[in-house]
Amino acid sequence: MSTLFGTSQRVGRTIWPNVVSSLSESTMKELRTALTEQLKRPDGPTPELADLLRRVAREAHDQNIPAEELIVIFKQLWNSLAESLRPQNADQYERIRQRLVTLSIQAYYAE
Repeated sequence: MSTLFGTSQRVGRTIWPNVVSSLSESTMKELRTALTEQLKRPDGPTPELADLLRRVAREAHDQNIPAEELIVIFKQLWNSLAESLRPQNADQYERIRQRLVTLSIQAYYAE
């Protein structure tokens, strides 16, 4: 099991609690690597990343991880990676993040 640490602060209050991911360590490692590569090429999701997001969503669904928790895990991981890489065009990175979240939600609820 993997642990993601991350809190968002708003006027001294925690919005998102620390999230403990029920996704496998190998899945989290693979996702971290793929998102790092995606951040280096923000032109759009690669087919490989889209496939990985489908596998991650399927794993989450199979383990009864709520879709909302999956999205929180994804966004915390994305934000921590984006912060370390300090992207030049924040709007472009936000658009790709939104597209990836949409792909994840669609994959989670796909038959």
